[in-house]
Amino acid sequence: MYEYSEEKDNKGFGLVNLNGNSVTNKDDFTALKNAYSKVANLGGDGGYKTNGQPSKCPPKSDQWDVDLKDDELPALPDGAKEFFDKGAGTPPGLKGGSQEAGSDTPTNAPAANGAVTTGASTSGSASSGSPSKGAAAGLYAPEFSAAPLVCGLVVLASSIFGGALIL
Repeated sequence: MYEYSEEKDNKGFGLVNLNGNSVTNKDDFTALKNAYSKVANLGGDGGYKTNGQPSKCPPKSDQWDVDLKDDELPALPDGAKEFFDKGAGTPPGLKGGSQEAGSDTPTNAPAANGAVTTGASTSGSASSGSPSKGAAAGLYAPEFSAAPLVCGLVVLASSIFGGALIL
């Protein structure tokens, strides 16, 4: 099962088709439902081994198409062992690392090129009228606000008053 409902980009992977509040079961839903109905629910501890020993793999059958001994793993594909022995090698296209890739000259664009908020300037200049020289060029110091100071004093006074009530 890949996903419950078939999405428009993943045709054929869902178990049901959704159309508004209507749900239509697909053939895979029925097949999965029938397969689940043939399996008995585990009872008790579900086969937990109290001695700490690993479970054994089931023997090869129509439902389990694996025929390995308990101490075997599948063999590596041809050529894969080389990557374990020598590594994957140098990544293509980089000579000194990603910090040295690309141009030495930065390219700047107006702030509105990537803006998702309204009111962005399309001229490429900060609010002061000077040309932008980087990300911090449009930053400015906000006016002083007494709100944090007042909130802090209210919290302090409430704490002292509450402490006095407890004593």
